Amino acid sequence: MPVRNEERFIARNLEAVLAQEYPPHRLEVLVADGRSDDRTREIVERIAARVAREGSGATVTLVDNPERIMPTGTNAALRRARGDVVVLLGGHAELPRDYLARCVDVLLASGADGVSGAIESVGSGPVGRAIAAAMSSPFGIGNSGFRTASADGAPVEVDTIPFPVFRRDVFERVGLYNPAMVRHQDYEFNYRVRRAGGRMLLLPGLRAVYHVRGSLPALWRQYWQYGVWKGRFLRRHPQSLRFRHLVPPAFVLGVAGALALALVAPATWPLAAALGGAYLAFVALGMAAFAARGRWDVVPWLPAVMVCLQFGYGLGVWLGLALPRVPDAPPWTPARAADAARGEGGN
Repeated sequence: MPVRNEERFIARNLEAVLAQEYPPHRLEVLVADGRSDDRTREIVERIAARVAREGSGATVTLVDNPERIMPTGTNAALRRARGDVVVLLGGHAELPRDYLARCVDVLLASGADGVSGAIESVGSGPVGRAIAAAMSSPFGIGNSGFRTASADGAPVEVDTIPFPVFRRDVFERVGLYNPAMVRHQDYEFNYRVRRAGGRMLLLPGLRAVYHVRGSLPALWRQYWQYGVWKGRFLRRHPQSLRFRHLVPPAFVLGVAGALALALVAPATWPLAAALGGAYLAFVALGMAAFAARGRWDVVPWLPAVMVCLQFGYGLGVWLGLALPRVPDAPPWTPARAADAARGEGGN
Protein backbone atom coordinates (compact mmCIF):
# COMPACT_ATOMS: atom_id res chain seq x y z
CA MET A 1 0.00 0.00 0.00
CA PRO A 2 1.91 3.10 -1.20
CA VAL A 3 0.67 6.16 0.69
CA ARG A 4 1.50 9.75 1.53
CA ASN A 5 -0.44 12.01 3.89
CA GLU A 6 -3.38 9.65 4.26
CA GLU A 7 -4.22 10.20 7.92
CA ARG A 8 -7.93 10.52 7.08
CA PHE A 9 -8.20 7.05 5.54
CA ILE A 10 -5.21 4.90 6.51
CA ALA A 11 -6.62 3.49 9.77
CA ARG A 12 -9.93 2.32 8.32
CA ASN A 13 -8.23 0.93 5.22
CA LEU A 14 -5.68 -1.05 7.26
CA GLU A 15 -8.41 -2.35 9.55
CA ALA A 16 -10.36 -3.52 6.50
CA VAL A 17 -7.31 -5.50 5.33
CA LEU A 18 -6.76 -7.02 8.76
CA ALA A 19 -10.44 -8.00 9.00
CA GLN A 20 -10.34 -10.07 5.80
CA GLU A 21 -11.88 -13.55 5.82
CA TYR A 22 -8.45 -14.98 5.16
CA PRO A 23 -5.95 -16.82 7.40
CA PRO A 24 -4.30 -13.99 9.37
CA HIS A 25 -0.93 -15.75 9.50
CA ARG A 26 -0.84 -15.38 5.70
CA LEU A 27 -1.30 -11.61 5.79
CA GLU A 28 1.85 -9.52 5.41
CA VAL A 29 0.84 -5.86 5.13
CA LEU A 30 3.52 -3.52 3.78
CA VAL A 31 2.75 0.19 3.90
CA ALA A 32 5.21 2.20 1.79
CA ASP A 33 5.08 5.74 3.17
CA GLY A 34 6.35 8.63 1.06
CA ARG A 35 7.70 10.68 3.96
CA SER A 36 4.27 11.85 5.14
CA ASP A 37 4.21 15.09 7.10
CA ASP A 38 0.85 14.35 8.73
CA ARG A 39 0.00 11.53 11.20
CA THR A 40 0.08 8.70 8.65
CA ARG A 41 3.28 7.07 9.92
CA GLU A 42 2.21 7.40 13.55
CA ILE A 43 -1.12 5.69 12.80
CA VAL A 44 0.55 2.84 10.88
CA GLU A 45 3.10 2.26 13.63
CA ARG A 46 0.37 2.21 16.28
CA ILE A 47 -1.65 -0.38 14.36
CA ALA A 48 1.49 -2.44 13.68
CA ALA A 49 2.31 -2.54 17.39
CA ARG A 50 -1.23 -3.59 18.27
CA VAL A 51 -1.25 -6.36 15.66
CA ALA A 52 2.07 -7.66 17.01
CA ARG A 53 0.67 -7.74 20.57
CA GLU A 54 -2.44 -9.60 19.46
CA GLY A 55 -0.33 -12.44 18.05
CA SER A 56 -2.70 -13.37 15.20
CA GLY A 57 0.19 -14.06 12.88
CA ALA A 58 -0.52 -11.07 10.66
CA THR A 59 2.16 -8.41 10.34
CA VAL A 60 2.06 -4.71 9.47
CA THR A 61 5.36 -3.16 8.40
CA LEU A 62 6.18 0.44 7.52
CA VAL A 63 8.44 0.71 4.46
CA ASP A 64 10.22 3.96 3.66
CA ASN A 65 9.66 5.56 0.25
CA PRO A 66 12.02 8.55 0.06
CA GLU A 67 11.14 9.30 -3.58
CA ARG A 68 7.54 10.00 -2.43
CA ILE A 69 5.81 8.73 -5.58
CA MET A 70 3.55 5.72 -5.98
CA PRO A 71 5.63 3.49 -8.29
CA THR A 72 8.75 3.68 -6.12
CA GLY A 73 6.71 3.01 -2.99
CA THR A 74 5.00 0.05 -4.61
CA ASN A 75 8.33 -1.34 -5.79
CA ALA A 76 9.93 -0.93 -2.36
CA ALA A 77 7.11 -2.94 -0.80
CA LEU A 78 7.10 -5.56 -3.57
CA ARG A 79 10.78 -6.25 -3.06
CA ARG A 80 10.09 -7.08 0.58
CA ALA A 81 6.93 -9.11 -0.02
CA ARG A 82 7.30 -12.82 0.70
CA GLY A 83 3.97 -14.19 -0.48
CA ASP A 84 3.19 -16.07 -3.67
CA VAL A 85 0.21 -13.76 -4.15
CA VAL A 86 0.55 -9.97 -3.95
CA VAL A 87 -2.31 -7.50 -3.48
CA LEU A 88 -1.76 -3.85 -4.43
CA LEU A 89 -3.88 -1.22 -2.72
CA GLY A 90 -4.04 2.55 -2.56
CA GLY A 91 -4.45 4.74 0.47
CA HIS A 92 -8.05 5.52 -0.56
CA ALA A 93 -9.08 1.85 -0.92
CA GLU A 94 -11.26 0.01 1.59
CA LEU A 95 -11.81 -3.70 0.93
CA PRO A 96 -14.93 -5.75 1.71
CA ARG A 97 -14.25 -8.66 4.08
CA ASP A 98 -14.34 -11.32 1.35
CA TYR A 99 -12.14 -9.47 -1.18
CA LEU A 100 -8.93 -11.46 -0.77
CA ALA A 101 -10.59 -14.86 -0.48
CA ARG A 102 -12.74 -14.41 -3.57
CA CYS A 103 -9.96 -12.95 -5.69
CA VAL A 104 -7.49 -15.66 -4.71
CA ASP A 105 -10.07 -18.39 -5.39
CA VAL A 106 -10.66 -17.07 -8.91
CA LEU A 107 -6.94 -16.48 -9.46
CA LEU A 108 -6.12 -20.12 -8.67
CA ALA A 109 -9.12 -21.63 -10.45
CA SER A 110 -8.82 -19.58 -13.66
CA GLY A 111 -5.07 -19.58 -14.19
CA ALA A 112 -5.25 -15.81 -14.75
CA ASP A 113 -2.32 -13.58 -13.87
CA GLY A 114 -4.37 -10.99 -11.99
CA VAL A 115 -7.85 -10.61 -10.52
CA SER A 116 -9.67 -7.72 -8.91
CA GLY A 117 -13.07 -6.46 -7.95
CA ALA A 118 -14.72 -3.35 -9.27
CA ILE A 119 -14.75 0.08 -7.62
CA GLU A 120 -17.53 1.64 -5.59
CA SER A 121 -16.77 5.36 -5.49
CA VAL A 122 -17.96 7.18 -2.36
CA GLY A 123 -17.66 10.81 -1.33
CA SER A 124 -18.60 13.03 1.57
CA GLY A 125 -20.41 16.35 1.33
CA PRO A 126 -22.39 17.58 -1.68
CA VAL A 127 -19.36 18.00 -3.93
CA GLY A 128 -17.83 14.66 -2.92
CA ARG A 129 -21.10 12.83 -3.54
CA ALA A 130 -21.41 14.44 -6.97
CA ILE A 131 -17.83 13.45 -7.82
CA ALA A 132 -18.47 9.86 -6.70
CA ALA A 133 -21.65 9.70 -8.77
CA ALA A 134 -19.95 11.03 -11.91
CA MET A 135 -17.00 8.68 -11.49
CA SER A 136 -19.43 5.74 -11.41
CA SER A 137 -21.26 6.80 -14.56
CA PRO A 138 -20.51 6.69 -18.29
CA PHE A 139 -21.45 10.37 -18.35
CA GLY A 140 -18.44 11.10 -16.15
CA ILE A 141 -15.69 8.71 -17.21
CA GLY A 142 -16.92 6.80 -20.26
CA ASN A 143 -16.96 3.02 -20.38
CA SER A 144 -14.23 2.26 -17.85
CA GLY A 145 -15.27 -1.26 -16.91
CA PHE A 146 -14.07 -1.41 -13.32
CA ARG A 147 -15.86 1.86 -12.44
CA THR A 148 -19.18 1.33 -14.23
CA ALA A 149 -19.56 -2.48 -14.19
CA SER A 150 -22.91 -3.85 -13.08
CA ALA A 151 -23.02 -5.54 -9.69
CA ASP A 152 -23.46 -9.05 -11.04
CA GLY A 153 -22.13 -11.32 -13.74
CA ALA A 154 -19.30 -13.78 -14.28
CA PRO A 155 -15.62 -12.79 -14.24
CA VAL A 156 -14.74 -10.85 -17.39
CA GLU A 157 -11.35 -10.37 -19.03
CA VAL A 158 -10.33 -6.70 -19.09
CA ASP A 159 -7.36 -4.54 -20.07
CA THR A 160 -6.71 -3.10 -16.61
CA ILE A 161 -7.76 -3.80 -13.02
CA PRO A 162 -7.76 -1.71 -9.83
CA PHE A 163 -6.55 -3.00 -6.47
CA PRO A 164 -5.22 -6.12 -8.22
CA VAL A 165 -4.40 -9.52 -6.78
CA PHE A 166 -1.41 -10.74 -8.79
CA ARG A 167 0.64 -13.90 -8.84
CA ARG A 168 4.12 -13.01 -7.67
CA ASP A 169 5.73 -14.48 -10.77
CA VAL A 170 4.02 -11.79 -12.87
CA PHE A 171 6.59 -9.29 -11.58
CA GLU A 172 9.41 -11.71 -12.30
CA ARG A 173 8.21 -11.94 -15.91
CA VAL A 174 7.39 -8.32 -16.76
CA GLY A 175 9.27 -6.30 -14.13
CA LEU A 176 8.20 -3.86 -11.46
CA TYR A 177 6.28 -0.60 -11.78
CA ASN A 178 7.94 2.03 -13.92
CA PRO A 179 9.45 4.72 -11.63
CA ALA A 180 9.34 7.15 -14.57
CA MET A 181 5.51 7.00 -14.51
CA VAL A 182 4.57 9.30 -11.65
CA ARG A 183 0.89 8.73 -12.51
CA HIS A 184 -0.89 6.12 -14.65
CA GLN A 185 1.71 3.58 -13.57
CA ASP A 186 -0.94 0.92 -12.94
CA TYR A 187 -2.26 1.02 -16.51
CA GLU A 188 1.29 1.01 -17.87
CA PHE A 189 2.13 -2.08 -15.81
CA ASN A 190 -1.10 -3.84 -16.78
CA TYR A 191 -0.35 -3.07 -20.42
CA ARG A 192 2.99 -4.85 -20.06
CA VAL A 193 1.21 -7.83 -18.50
CA ARG A 194 -1.16 -8.08 -21.46
CA ARG A 195 1.66 -7.55 -23.96
CA ALA A 196 3.49 -10.50 -22.37
CA GLY A 197 0.43 -12.70 -22.92
CA GLY A 198 -1.04 -12.34 -19.43
CA ARG A 199 -4.73 -12.26 -18.57
CA MET A 200 -6.56 -10.14 -15.99
CA LEU A 201 -10.08 -10.77 -14.74
CA LEU A 202 -12.60 -8.39 -13.18
CA LEU A 203 -15.22 -9.67 -10.72
CA PRO A 204 -18.13 -7.25 -11.28
CA GLY A 205 -20.03 -8.26 -8.15
CA LEU A 206 -17.07 -7.71 -5.82
CA ARG A 207 -16.55 -4.05 -4.98
CA ALA A 208 -13.84 -2.18 -3.12
CA VAL A 209 -14.66 1.25 -1.75
CA TYR A 210 -12.70 4.15 -3.20
CA HIS A 211 -12.87 7.50 -1.38
CA VAL A 212 -12.93 10.21 -4.04
CA ARG A 213 -11.44 13.70 -3.83
CA GLY A 214 -13.64 16.10 -1.90
CA SER A 215 -13.28 19.32 -3.90
CA LEU A 216 -13.36 20.50 -7.49
CA PRO A 217 -9.75 21.86 -7.48
CA ALA A 218 -8.49 18.52 -6.14
CA LEU A 219 -10.48 16.64 -8.79
CA TRP A 220 -9.14 18.89 -11.56
CA ARG A 221 -5.54 18.31 -10.41
CA GLN A 222 -6.11 14.57 -10.24
CA TYR A 223 -7.53 14.24 -13.75
CA TRP A 224 -5.14 16.79 -15.22
CA GLN A 225 -2.28 14.63 -13.93
CA TYR A 226 -3.95 11.47 -15.22
CA GLY A 227 -4.23 13.11 -18.64
CA VAL A 228 -0.63 14.31 -18.73
CA TRP A 229 0.71 10.86 -17.90
CA LYS A 230 -1.72 9.14 -20.25
CA GLY A 231 -0.36 11.37 -23.02
CA ARG A 232 3.23 10.53 -22.14
CA PHE A 233 2.36 6.84 -22.02
CA LEU A 234 0.65 7.05 -25.43
CA ARG A 235 3.80 8.58 -26.92
CA ARG A 236 5.63 5.43 -25.88
CA HIS A 237 2.83 2.97 -26.65
CA PRO A 238 0.46 4.46 -29.25
CA GLN A 239 -0.92 1.02 -30.04
CA SER A 240 -2.46 0.89 -26.54
CA LEU A 241 -5.01 3.59 -27.43
CA ARG A 242 -8.65 2.70 -26.74
CA PHE A 243 -11.71 4.63 -27.90
CA ARG A 244 -12.53 5.80 -24.36
CA HIS A 245 -9.07 7.39 -24.10
CA LEU A 246 -9.63 9.36 -27.31
CA VAL A 247 -12.98 11.05 -26.69
CA PRO A 248 -12.02 13.77 -24.11
CA PRO A 249 -8.84 14.97 -25.86
CA ALA A 250 -10.53 14.87 -29.27
CA PHE A 251 -13.43 16.95 -28.01
CA VAL A 252 -11.13 19.44 -26.30
CA LEU A 253 -9.13 19.78 -29.52
CA GLY A 254 -12.33 20.27 -31.51
CA VAL A 255 -13.64 23.00 -29.21
CA ALA A 256 -10.28 24.80 -29.01
CA GLY A 257 -9.77 24.52 -32.76
CA ALA A 258 -13.26 25.78 -33.54
CA LEU A 259 -12.86 28.76 -31.21
CA ALA A 260 -9.45 29.64 -32.67
CA LEU A 261 -10.82 29.37 -36.20
CA ALA A 262 -13.82 31.53 -35.32
CA LEU A 263 -11.50 34.29 -34.09
CA VAL A 264 -9.82 34.57 -37.48
CA ALA A 265 -12.83 33.58 -39.57
CA PRO A 266 -16.03 34.87 -37.92
CA ALA A 267 -18.16 32.98 -40.41
CA THR A 268 -17.18 29.74 -38.63
CA TRP A 269 -18.75 30.75 -35.30
CA PRO A 270 -21.70 28.39 -35.93
CA LEU A 271 -19.26 25.47 -35.81
CA ALA A 272 -17.93 26.54 -32.40
CA ALA A 273 -21.48 27.12 -31.19
CA ALA A 274 -22.52 23.69 -32.43
CA LEU A 275 -19.68 21.96 -30.57
CA GLY A 276 -20.41 23.91 -27.38
CA GLY A 277 -24.09 23.15 -27.73
CA ALA A 278 -23.36 19.45 -28.19
CA TYR A 279 -21.41 19.39 -24.94
CA LEU A 280 -24.13 21.30 -23.08
CA ALA A 281 -26.66 18.78 -24.39
CA PHE A 282 -24.45 15.92 -23.16
CA VAL A 283 -24.21 17.52 -19.71
CA ALA A 284 -27.97 18.09 -19.64
CA LEU A 285 -28.55 14.44 -20.56
CA GLY A 286 -26.32 13.37 -17.69
CA MET A 287 -28.17 15.61 -15.26
CA ALA A 288 -31.50 14.23 -16.47
CA ALA A 289 -30.26 10.65 -16.01
CA PHE A 290 -29.30 11.29 -12.39
CA ALA A 291 -32.54 13.17 -11.74
CA ALA A 292 -34.53 10.23 -13.13
CA ARG A 293 -32.85 8.01 -10.52
CA GLY A 294 -33.75 10.42 -7.74
CA ARG A 295 -30.20 11.76 -7.34
CA TRP A 296 -31.24 15.39 -7.15
CA ASP A 297 -28.51 15.99 -4.58
CA VAL A 298 -25.76 15.63 -7.21
CA VAL A 299 -27.46 17.42 -10.11
CA PRO A 300 -26.41 21.03 -9.23
CA TRP A 301 -22.74 20.07 -9.02
CA LEU A 302 -22.67 17.69 -11.96
CA PRO A 303 -21.75 20.22 -14.73
CA ALA A 304 -18.66 21.44 -12.84
CA VAL A 305 -17.63 17.87 -11.98
CA MET A 306 -17.96 16.74 -15.61
CA VAL A 307 -15.85 19.68 -16.79
CA CYS A 308 -13.11 18.79 -14.29
CA LEU A 309 -13.14 15.12 -15.30
CA GLN A 310 -13.29 15.57 -19.05
CA PHE A 311 -11.54 18.87 -19.77
CA GLY A 312 -8.89 18.33 -17.10
CA TYR A 313 -8.07 14.92 -18.57
CA GLY A 314 -8.40 16.00 -22.20
CA LEU A 315 -6.13 19.04 -21.86
CA GLY A 316 -3.63 16.99 -19.88
CA VAL A 317 -3.39 14.37 -22.62
CA TRP A 318 -2.35 16.97 -25.20
CA LEU A 319 0.34 18.36 -22.91
CA GLY A 320 1.57 14.85 -22.21
CA LEU A 321 1.80 14.09 -25.92
CA ALA A 322 4.05 17.15 -26.29
CA LEU A 323 6.40 16.06 -23.49
CA PRO A 324 9.30 13.62 -23.90
CA ARG A 325 8.52 9.93 -24.14
CA VAL A 326 8.65 7.97 -20.90
CA PRO A 327 11.54 5.49 -20.81
CA ASP A 328 10.85 1.81 -20.40
CA ALA A 329 10.71 0.28 -16.96
CA PRO A 330 14.08 -1.10 -15.89
CA PRO A 331 14.40 -4.90 -15.83
CA TRP A 332 13.55 -6.42 -12.48
CA THR A 333 16.23 -8.13 -10.45
CA PRO A 334 14.70 -10.73 -8.11
CA ALA A 335 14.71 -9.45 -4.56
CA ARG A 336 16.91 -12.22 -3.17
CA ALA A 337 19.54 -11.65 -5.86
CA ALA A 338 19.44 -7.91 -5.25
CA ASP A 339 19.82 -8.44 -1.50
CA ALA A 340 22.72 -10.82 -2.04
CA ALA A 341 24.45 -8.31 -4.31
CA ARG A 342 24.16 -5.73 -1.55
CA GLY A 343 25.38 -8.21 1.03
CA GLU A 344 22.05 -8.19 2.90
CA GLY A 345 21.25 -11.88 2.66
CA GLY A 346 17.99 -13.55 1.69
CA ASN A 347 14.51 -12.10 1.98
